[in-house]
Amino acid sequence: MADLQPAPDFERALREAENFCWAANVAILAPEHLLAGALKVLAAAGATGLPSLEMLEAALLETHGASDDQLGQQVMFGSAARAAINQTAAEARQAGVTVLTAGVLARGVIASGELMPTFYAALGTTRPALLSALAE
Repeated sequence: MADLQPAPDFERALREAENFCWAANVAILAPEHLLAGALKVLAAAGATGLPSLEMLEAALLETHGASDDQLGQQVMFGSAARAAINQTAAEARQAGVTVLTAGVLARGVIASGELMPTFYAALGTTRPALLSALAE
């Protein structure tokens, strides 16, 4: 079985997820950060029908809050984020995917079931509507 290779947009999505954490002074990266990072990268690449950057930021703030205390440590992946990435990779392998992209990450995080259900509402969308937008 071939190893999975991360595409540049996948790596960018991970960096954007961490950037969302740094901007809010949140030390634990959650699945919602992963999805927001992937959606930000996809939107920047021209994907349509996705929540705006402002909506992503507001939804993360509503879901995970923010701190006034500046982070003095590295952002660390929480267990739910690790589970979402592991499941995404496992399902990609089963589907014969060899390159992980931002789109694969977004769909995988949604399929993982690790997202807080309130995150969709905070984004102003639903799980089916977001999956539909990602399928285009």
